[in-house]
Amino acid sequence: MKKQLIALGLAAGITAGTFSGISAADEENIAVHLTAEISTMDTNLIATAENMMIAYQTNEGLYTYDENGTATLGMADSVDISEDGLTYTFIIRDAQWSDGTPVTANDFEYSWKRLADPDTGATYAFMVGTAGIKNAAAVTSGEAEVDTLGVEAVDDKTLVVELDKPVPYLPSLLIGPYFMPINQEFCEAQGDQYGLTKDNILSNGPFQLTDWEPGSLEVTVSKNPNYYGADNVLINSITYKTITDSQQAIMAWETGDLDEINITGDNVLLYKDNEAFSARETPMLWYIAANTAVEGLENANLRLALALAYDKDAIVNNILQNDSVPANFAVPTKFAKNADGVTFRETADATYLASDKEAAKEYFAKAVEELGKSEFTFELLYDDADDTKNIAQFIQSEIQTTLPGVTINLQVQPKKQRTELMNNKEFELGLTRWGADYQDATTFLNLWTSDSAYNYGSWSNADYDALMAQVNGEFAADNEARVNAMVEAESIVMSEAGILPVYQTTTTYLTNPKYVVPVNEKGQNIWKHAKLA
Repeated sequence: MKKQLIALGLAAGITAGTFSGISAADEENIAVHLTAEISTMDTNLIATAENMMIAYQTNEGLYTYDENGTATLGMADSVDISEDGLTYTFIIRDAQWSDGTPVTANDFEYSWKRLADPDTGATYAFMVGTAGIKNAAAVTSGEAEVDTLGVEAVDDKTLVVELDKPVPYLPSLLIGPYFMPINQEFCEAQGDQYGLTKDNILSNGPFQLTDWEPGSLEVTVSKNPNYYGADNVLINSITYKTITDSQQAIMAWETGDLDEINITGDNVLLYKDNEAFSARETPMLWYIAANTAVEGLENANLRLALALAYDKDAIVNNILQNDSVPANFAVPTKFAKNADGVTFRETADATYLASDKEAAKEYFAKAVEELGKSEFTFELLYDDADDTKNIAQFIQSEIQTTLPGVTINLQVQPKKQRTELMNNKEFELGLTRWGADYQDATTFLNLWTSDSAYNYGSWSNADYDALMAQVNGEFAADNEARVNAMVEAESIVMSEAGILPVYQTTTTYLTNPKYVVPVNEKGQNIWKHAKLA
């Protein structure tokens, strides 16, 4: 991926067109904006972008991000891959936890088996299967003992991972927090409090938690002196502050209380010429999940009518105003390149569910005939951030105007509660998002299989399931057949409006221009590689 650089520095007296340097803190103490609070730092249980953002700073897996934002060896000092691509032998580098105890191969074996164990209840347990780890499906379903999972610490330094299939994108996948190591003795000593406060967690990354309690809107991580690369880490501390109101965030930026904020709407136009401004197109899809257990939403024609009834161009151009992209697809653009640098979208060469209000009316007429009723009322659930509020209100207006007979009521919740409600299927329509976990289209397409924990709407299609089973199984070593199957699978979920896509995120930031900071393929800062500008 092309290296993206942004600037971070000390603000003072900033206006929309100039930058004159108010410091939020000392040079190497940074304050960063979050739009939702975090709930746990148990890396096996992390399930939100905000939690992951912090986990990337406090922990490190076998792979990490280099200064170019691409996957490189992290806790692994070396790796040997068998000719058939089914056995990875990692040698763990000399590294320590934040309490000074050594990081060992057992920390990885314990973590991965704990992740896969159904008793853990990890929503990301499916990633063990996505990684192709031997016996993953049987273990995560409870049909086989956890100890049969294909990961073994041969000794303190040697970790052997056996796969059921070759997984060419394995390095980018193993960077994820859920695959990071966990110190077994410490974890078990904490019991059910593990990961819930700064005192109930250990770190093996460039930073460690130094200030955080449950429910706190601020989290501080500080430089970890036991990190193997500590001498090259410039930042002393990062304080993450949760602010859901965009104007409050702007005020915090203006007064120097924040060194970085993400902005949308009119603020993008106000600050776009500022030297602190940056825009990062990311592989993150916003979409509406329709709960097919709700009367009416089981009907594909009604879902199609809803999906076509709102103007996506107006959402990105008039509400977000930040170069986000109307999502006429299930797999984002500029993402999942093959060996020749061709992206999945370029290979698929197709768009789906582009806004079309006349077509929406036609599908609605079909739905009315099939369902035998002409009036429907649904509740749209969304987060309490300003941009999602504005988008939800706009979609409500658009659908009600385009489809007389449909009433959309709005329900706003903090992100944590919204996620819980959708996980528990306690919703009708839900505005949600998914960001790529690794560089392959399956990070999106696996979401909508019948057995996926993230298939919030419980949409189900036997042909789709069969195609994704081939993608994740027999086609693993046949790239052409695999990609063709994924292209066909995307066409199926779109043709039935299994999800109602809205937009692909371009995130816009104001970041103080004192440091140059690389970002990863998700558009996230890699603070350990920050350099003075």
